[in-house]
Amino acid sequence: MKAIVIVLSGILGLTSALARQQVDAAAWKNVKTYNAATLLQHEESLLGQVVGVRFHYRSAKLRHFKPRWYEAALWQHDFAAKKGYSGVRVIVEQEDVPAFETITSDFRSIAEVTVYGHVEKDADNNFVQVRLLGRKVTLDGAGNALFDW
Repeated sequence: MKAIVIVLSGILGLTSALARQQVDAAAWKNVKTYNAATLLQHEESLLGQVVGVRFHYRSAKLRHFKPRWYEAALWQHDFAAKKGYSGVRVIVEQEDVPAFETITSDFRSIAEVTVYGHVEKDADNNFVQVRLLGRKVTLDGAGNALFDW
């Protein structure tokens, strides 16, 4: 019985590790974190890179726009901006939506939240967006970054 529990635990652990997104150690060393306003200014030059995004709250609504994908926005209070806030367009994989929704959508929030994602261009709409990978980062023995929610 003990052997079965150990084997099942190992399989579940391996499945969980494989389900998470991973960035190799060399790329992880170059990952920079930006606040939403700064990311907006430099998004074209960051295409193809993994970045951290600091913000205060997320959009209340998510829009299902492709199979398995939802669109949302991350907002930061930005008193230098005309409207008083800056927003970054993000996409979230369907299985990550419940975890994403645990982030506050209260526009009064001043707590800073950081998520990680891959900056990419939506070829259909010519938008730059961040494909979210997760909030938590753990490093494996080789220094590779594993992202989770």
